[in-house]
Amino acid sequence: MAQDKALSPGEAVSKIRSGDRVVIGGWGPFRKPMALVREIAASELTDLTVMSFAALDLDMLIGAGKVKKAIYPFVALEGAPGALGNFRRAREQGMIDVMEISEYMFVCGFKASVERLPFYPTRSGLGTDILAENPEIKVFKSPYTGEDLVAVPAFDPDVALLHVNESDSSGNARIVGDPYWDYTMLRSAGKVIVSCERLVPTSELNKDPLSMVVRGHWVTGVVETPQGAHPGTCYPDYGWDGAHLAEYGTSTAQAELFRGYLEKYIFGKAHADYLKLVNK
Repeated sequence: MAQDKALSPGEAVSKIRSGDRVVIGGWGPFRKPMALVREIAASELTDLTVMSFAALDLDMLIGAGKVKKAIYPFVALEGAPGALGNFRRAREQGMIDVMEISEYMFVCGFKASVERLPFYPTRSGLGTDILAENPEIKVFKSPYTGEDLVAVPAFDPDVALLHVNESDSSGNARIVGDPYWDYTMLRSAGKVIVSCERLVPTSELNKDPLSMVVRGHWVTGVVETPQGAHPGTCYPDYGWDGAHLAEYGTSTAQAELFRGYLEKYIFGKAHADYLKLVNK
């Protein structure tokens, strides 16, 4: 019999511990598990290492005081309106530890974890200041050619969070459109929490098995969160909310302004409450 893994947002976030290494799926403002991110922002969690092709997810968690270290290849809204002032302020003031690397080096860290390797070899980063800024990333000689190669350490995340279009209650899930690197990220993690736009029967997913890129045996819990990527986009269900992104960006200009955003939209608010506020 299939296991029912359906959880509430609060139950899902209770699987995370302070100090955990958390990878967040999606790309920039695209298909991010923002309902789960907001739940983390409202929680008592601290000292997280957050790994992401980042945008609002990382910025929000920094602004809520949850991030000790960030590992990322970029932090950008990818054409969406708004600003990421919490991240900028944290970088300018040295409030968090960071590992800034290339996109492929970032993927290599998860590949190493998936393949149970201590590091992943690549040429990416050679001849750049990435290596000077990240002395924990080592260069070594190939035993076969003698050339220099970069050893990207395995990231070994404790938890992966991702958002999908549809999932059944066992965690089998469909991503419509580009899956980005979610398939690799989720297999690298000890626990996997999937948020979805809709819970559907497994028979519905089986109508298009090629899009069912997430398999239930990898998944720890499933959370149904309609508009769960808001204010970002989840193709083809909805695009980004430009007005809310602009409001968010304005609120990140100062720490006290962002505190007001948290009070208005996140603290003491369930996901349904948030949707009522943003859909007025």
